[in-house]
Amino acid sequence: MTVHIYGYPGCTTVKKAREWAEAEGLDPHYAHFSKLPDLKASLAEWIEKAGIDSVFNDRAQTLKKMPESEQQAITASDDAKIAAMAADPRLIKRPVGTDGKTVLTGFKQPEWEAAFR
Repeated sequence: MTVHIYGYPGCTTVKKAREWAEAEGLDPHYAHFSKLPDLKASLAEWIEKAGIDSVFNDRAQTLKKMPESEQQAITASDDAKIAAMAADPRLIKRPVGTDGKTVLTGFKQPEWEAAFR
C-alpha cells in the first residue's frame, strides 16, 4: 500500500507520520503543501472524504495571530475556510495522510494503523 503524506518538512507531527509509515513499509510519498500542482483540488478531495472540520486547523497559530475580524471572516463559512487554506496552507491540519480512499489529518498512530495497515 502507498500512503501519501502532505505537510511541511519541519513539522514534528509530519516527521512522526513519515517515520511511522516508513517503519510500517507503507511506501510513503511525501509532498509539501506548496508543491502541489492544484492545492484547491486536493483540498476539495480531502474535505469530501474527511470533512471540513478535520482539514481546517482552527488551532493554527497563523489563525490565532490574525485580528479577530479576520478570524471571524475566515471561520464564517466553509467556502471562506477553503479559500483561506488555499491561500495559506498553514491553516491546513497536518499532516494529511491518504491512501486514495481514506483521508486522515493530524497523526494519531492508532487511527493511522487502523486505516492504513
